[in-house]
Amino acid sequence: MFKKFAAVCLVVMSIFAFTGLPACAADKYPSKPIKMIVGYAPGGGVDTTARIFAKYAEEFLGQPVVITNITGGGGSIGAREVLKARPDGYTLLWMHEAILAGYVTGVAKFNWDEFTPVGRAVATCDAITVKADSPWKTIDDFMAYLKDNPGKVKMPVEIGSTSQLELAAIDNAAGGGRIVAVSGGGGATRIPKLLGGFLDAASLNAPSIPQYVKDGSLRPLAVCTPERSPFFPELPTLLEKGYDVRKPFNMYVFGPQGLSKDVVARVNEALKKFSEDPRVEKDLAAILAVPSYMTPDEQAKYLTDMTVYFQGVAKKAGINQK
Repeated sequence: MFKKFAAVCLVVMSIFAFTGLPACAADKYPSKPIKMIVGYAPGGGVDTTARIFAKYAEEFLGQPVVITNITGGGGSIGAREVLKARPDGYTLLWMHEAILAGYVTGVAKFNWDEFTPVGRAVATCDAITVKADSPWKTIDDFMAYLKDNPGKVKMPVEIGSTSQLELAAIDNAAGGGRIVAVSGGGGATRIPKLLGGFLDAASLNAPSIPQYVKDGSLRPLAVCTPERSPFFPELPTLLEKGYDVRKPFNMYVFGPQGLSKDVVARVNEALKKFSEDPRVEKDLAAILAVPSYMTPDEQAKYLTDMTVYFQGVAKKAGINQK
């Protein structure tokens, strides 16, 4: 009897070894460090928020989270690495809405729903910003000028990113064909161009703005998120002013397709603890971001709704889309 039992165990163990599945009892997840891929360079908003999560991850998960920057393609190259990774929970993606923008604009072949949603962790915002000596004192001044002066306002765009769709939404709201889109990278590139007069206005991520407002060189006019920012409470949203511009800036975690429910639940639990921790709130406030937790189901619904919205924006703007 013992020999038969031992033989069966050997067969089962060999099957598990061949398939890569755990034998007899699964290792408790996570049992080793987790690689979190960020599709952008170190020092930017996406990378910084990911590193704040990593700072507390071992406390919440029992294992460290190692940030790995794989840049290029507006974040899509790093995302592809996760898309093709083994669905064991040890390769995850920290990403914002660019994960759907590339698909909507026809630049990327995959959309967010080809990943496993794990949860949302952080929110920040963009603001339409001009030089302090600009004649536009309010967002209404700016939009009125756009409507009456097609082809006179230069703003930066990155093809295939949320900035392309954001710019299209602003242009649509002004009547279409108003903005001259010029090539532009992140805030580090946009701000010198704006200050130098090569741009007339730019959408800038919140953390990059305060020092220039303080020294009197830049003036934000409105935020692009659907809700007002706690860091710029005096600034209206474009939406509340009657312009259908909704450009969220949230940080999500995704895994490859086939990620188990247990792994998703474990990481989402860590995201929830992260979002509720006062230390995290303080760290995020320093970069003008806030904790913003979502369950995987809430994340999926939100991104579904945003995909539909951005597809409408792209269609109206004549952007070649999926």
